[in-house]
Amino acid sequence: MQQEQFEVTVTKLDGKIDRITDTIESIRFAQTDMYEKVTNIEKAIYNPDEGLYARLKEQESDLEDLKEFKANITKFLWIITSGMTGILIKFGFDLSG
Repeated sequence: MQQEQFEVTVTKLDGKIDRITDTIESIRFAQTDMYEKVTNIEKAIYNPDEGLYARLKEQESDLEDLKEFKANITKFLWIITSGMTGILIKFGFDLSG
């Protein structure tokens, strides 16, 4: 009787060990998959030539160029506006006098 109980207990334990082993294997697979994804994310962010930081640096450089261009255009427009205002004032004096 005890021998049969022992065999049943061993059989149950063997089944539980198999399930634990399967669970561990699935966890290992999930960890490997997660590691690959994290590695890909890291490459996408920190790659010095094509990564996120490189693209942000390039965008900041382009933005600085645009700001400089805008400042130059604004100066040019003020010069043109001032010149046109001066010309209009001169024409006004010439017509009245």
